[in-house]
Order: sequence, then C-alpha cells, then structure tokens
Amino acid sequence: MGDLRPNRIIRSRRRTISLEITPDAALIVRAPIRASDAWIMKVVEEKRGWIEKKIIETKNRPSLGERHFVRGEEFLFLGKLYVLEVLSGSNTGISLGDRLYIGEERLPECRRLLKEWYAEKAAEILPARVAGIAAILDYVPKKIRISDTRRRWASCSTSGTLSFCWRLILAPPEVIDYVVIHELVHLRQPDHSDRFWAKVEKVMPDYLRHRHWLRENEGMLAI
Repeated sequence: MGDLRPNRIIRSRRRTISLEITPDAALIVRAPIRASDAWIMKVVEEKRGWIEKKIIETKNRPSLGERHFVRGEEFLFLGKLYVLEVLSGSNTGISLGDRLYIGEERLPECRRLLKEWYAEKAAEILPARVAGIAAILDYVPKKIRISDTRRRWASCSTSGTLSFCWRLILAPPEVIDYVVIHELVHLRQPDHSDRFWAKVEKVMPDYLRHRHWLRENEGMLAI
C-alpha cells in the first residue's frame, strides 16, 4: 500500500497507542498527548501487516453504496430490506408497509425524514427489548438512551446508563439482542475479560455469530 499514514491522530490522556480502522477504511490513531509523530509512525509501521489486512477486509465488506433516495432504492429495517416507494402527489412522511413509503413532495427531505423515522422506531423498540431481556437476567439499568454515534453501537456508563445508536434498529432482531445482552452484562462486568465473555455466552450461546454479522455488515447499517 506504499506510504501508510494515519487519516487522523487523536491525542489524549492515555498511556498507550491504539489503532482503529473505521467503516470507510480510514486509519485512526489514538495516542498519549506527548507521543511524537516519529513514535506513532514507528508503531504504525510495525503494525503495517495488520492495518493493511483490516483495510482490505473493510473495503470488501457488504455495503448498500451511495444513497440517492429514489424510488426502488432499498433500506434495511430490523434486518429486512424494504423498497422505497414514492407516492405521487402526496405530502406524507415516512411510513412502513410491504414497502417503505414517502410522499413525492417530501422526497427532497428523504434523508432527514428517514433518520428521524429510524430514531423514533429505535426509541420505541430498543428500550422494550432491553426491558424484556433485563427482566429475565435480573439486571436493572438506571437509564436507557438513544444516541447518534458513529464509533459505537452501544455503551454502558459507570452510573448504569445504557446508550444505543439508533442505526442499530436496521440490524436483525437477534443482532440487536446480542448488543443489548453485551451492554447489560457490562452493568456487572465492566471489562472485556474472559469472565465477561463467559457471561455473555451463558445468556446467548451463539453470540459470536451475531457479533461477526455486526462487524461484517456495519457498512449496511447507514443512511
């Protein structure tokens, strides 16, 4: 790949360097505040093989491609693809039936309306799935938030608040449940130790399949 330079370097009060390949195949480096550019590039070069492999894998992952918001385009909802149907002469917003509908007069606003629709559905569905699974596991989150993050699908704060990205609502229900279980387990096991993964596996024995789906198909879960 020739000269391998980070697309972005983020310095903070951390002790180690971490490397991240974003869904659009960009290399992000997180480093200590006083880390020199020379040291960062040395680490990047040492990890060249891993970085190049991950970039190739990311570029080869499934994607719905650039959005045009036109009749016939497909959009995911709960893991199922729906064709966008434009209602001639109509001023209605987004609605769901056997297809995803929008009024012709609202088509210029389609991206914004879709994001708002997905966020509303996420606010309806995700807390209900959390509540159902939490009741079975006897885990009690303090609060549930729906967020608009790009780097994380979900997170668990030290205060017990669970946050979920609205884009998760595009994924299949079993993948959503994996993320929910992951965050609920964090309420009692804040790290990603072997003990943490053992607890996740006890609740969802096939969690690896769903985690793999999310990693391989994150490019599909975008608007």
